[in-house]
Amino acid sequence: MVLQILLWLGVVLLALLGLLVFLPIYVAVKWQSDPVRRTSVLVRPFGGVSPEITVFDSTRKRPGKDKPLDRKKPYRRKFGRQKKGRPLRGNVVTEALALLRRVLGAIHIDALRVDAEFGLGDPAETGQVFGQLCPVIYGTGADITLRPNFDTACLRGNGLARFRVTPVAVAWPFALFGWRVFGPGA
Repeated sequence: MVLQILLWLGVVLLALLGLLVFLPIYVAVKWQSDPVRRTSVLVRPFGGVSPEITVFDSTRKRPGKDKPLDRKKPYRRKFGRQKKGRPLRGNVVTEALALLRRVLGAIHIDALRVDAEFGLGDPAETGQVFGQLCPVIYGTGADITLRPNFDTACLRGNGLARFRVTPVAVAWPFALFGWRVFGPGA
């Protein structure tokens, strides 16, 4: 009887793990600067049917941050013979760029809203950055309102990005990258 319960528990856990890997995870990244600076990342696994889970919140106090650093033993880098690993094969930079392209292709943006004002302190630099951002502001179809401030250096406003990603669709490019760079020689 106990063996049957453990077997069914294992089947249920395996099914949940499969659902977690093969169903998309919905992610929301929120940013605001007024009345307080706050950034948060919320996820909804299992195809978005589960409640939101806060992964990161900048206003939450992190445990262990109050401890002073131990300055008794200074950090010393050990010099000497380095371990020789297997040589990398292929062009690592080309493969890394292909990895980035594949991973970004697996991320699907659902909503992007930004309402912000920015300034760099120098009017010429502010205008130059705003001009470089114009294709993103007006060409993506996202709800982006960005106002340049030519008087002071600032970043004020709020933003929201909602996207979904399937873990198996992101894991496959990493496996392919590892095989092409670290796999058996040609």
